Amino acid sequence: MIHDMPVDLITFVLGVAALGAGAAVGLFLLKPRSPMTMDEYKRKADAVVAKNTQDAERIKAEVGTKISSLAVKEAEDEEKLKERFKRLEALLASKEEHLNRKTQKLQEIKAGLDAENAVILDLRAKSKAAEQLHIEKLAQKTGLSIEQLKVQMLDELTRTLEVEKEDKLRKYLDQLTEDRERIAKNMVTDVIQRYSGPTSVEKKATTITVPRDEIKGKLLGRNAENIKLLEELTEVDIIFNDAPNTIIISCFDLVKKHIAREAINKLMKERVVTPEKVRFKLKEAEAETEKTLVKLGQDIINRLELQHRNFPPEFARIMGRLQFRTSYGQNIFKHSFEVGNFTVMLGSELGLNIETCKIGGFFHDLGKAIDQEVGGSHDVLTKEIMEKYGFSEEEIHAAWTHHDSLPQKTAEALLVKAGDAISATRPGARQESIEKYLERIRALETISSSYEGVSKSYAISAGREVRVIVEPSRLGDGDLQDLAKNIAQEIQENVGFPGKIKINVIRRTQSSDYANRIPGPTKGGKKSTANK
Repeated sequence: MIHDMPVDLITFVLGVAALGAGAAVGLFLLKPRSPMTMDEYKRKADAVVAKNTQDAERIKAEVGTKISSLAVKEAEDEEKLKERFKRLEALLASKEEHLNRKTQKLQEIKAGLDAENAVILDLRAKSKAAEQLHIEKLAQKTGLSIEQLKVQMLDELTRTLEVEKEDKLRKYLDQLTEDRERIAKNMVTDVIQRYSGPTSVEKKATTITVPRDEIKGKLLGRNAENIKLLEELTEVDIIFNDAPNTIIISCFDLVKKHIAREAINKLMKERVVTPEKVRFKLKEAEAETEKTLVKLGQDIINRLELQHRNFPPEFARIMGRLQFRTSYGQNIFKHSFEVGNFTVMLGSELGLNIETCKIGGFFHDLGKAIDQEVGGSHDVLTKEIMEKYGFSEEEIHAAWTHHDSLPQKTAEALLVKAGDAISATRPGARQESIEKYLERIRALETISSSYEGVSKSYAISAGREVRVIVEPSRLGDGDLQDLAKNIAQEIQENVGFPGKIKINVIRRTQSSDYANRIPGPTKGGKKSTANK
């Protein structure tokens, strides 16, 4: 087929050339006649035919050259394909040989495994037969049946496993006992570090800035009758001359202090201050304070996400009253939020009821909002208030038992007690008056000195350590431990204190002798001191 192509191509080219020549002649003949002779027409026609013949020969030669080059290239491509086929056949032969070797090797491995399995099955059969024979001989020697031997062996195995289980459980309990204190300390430390709020100390005095000092005179009135009346009605102390442009209000009842401050702020806007206006503005301040208490309480309820419980305004007032109550200088509202946060964080670590932890922690001192008004223990008042407003038994128990009025029955109640202790013992959390501090120091020294054999006692380090000096002639070294234990027990029962108090009992003995220059028998001198 390849060799036939050039002939057809040549024929096609010659045909095209002939058609071109005929077209040229036709065009020549179609031209308008001109005054030319026949010879001239013949010469021109011969010239055109000769030119077309030359073009046809040239085209034929070019086509022949291209056909020859195509034939050579086709032969070269055919040789390349043959070489490629040879290489592929060699590669396939190599792979087939490799596969045959692997198949033979796998067959040899399978044969070996079959032989090993046969040996294993044979050994198992022999082992089972030997075991059966051993059991039969053992039964003959013991006089027991095979079933009885099985029961006996199972009983012995059960007893052995029970002993091992008890031993492992004992070791596990010992390990838990060793680790529980460390785990608890780490948990409490982590919770304290996670809480970054400021301390909940409340200032006892409130300062009011006066724009001009003459306003003080207006507020004082004739013979200070206005301020005396205000102090009498609000039960606060008002200081005018301690600092320029400043009025200081001091009172332990924060509600009364707030009312007095609001009343003074209102009176400063009046042109003339009279006792009647003092009473009127004081009533206005009291009414506004009542609204403020309810609003603050409602804000607290919203902050705790307790809106769904639909508490009445009376309960909101009690809640707002917490912001105006202190204990040992600690603001009860801030302290309650600290305890709530600590309890929730500890409860989340232990997987307890978070809602109960939150309610118990925040409401544990709820009774302090009204204890100054109605009297009574604040924890019992907390229980009564929460029962009145529909809290659950678990929440009430967790909140009011933090002072051990009743033993804690739930983990949440124990965590509330722990959160209260953490908040109360934070550095700077509480303030103590100098009178109570001196009273506690005297109580520590009095208790320590009351025991027989004690010569002196000193409370040092702000009451965190008591050093007890005993008479060495009346007490021996063996009596010191019992004495320290007894003093610590009595202090724990009779003295209220935060943190720990170290009882350090000291017994000091000393013996002396002197060298003598008087002639006579020489006496050895010695001096020794022993401290315990």
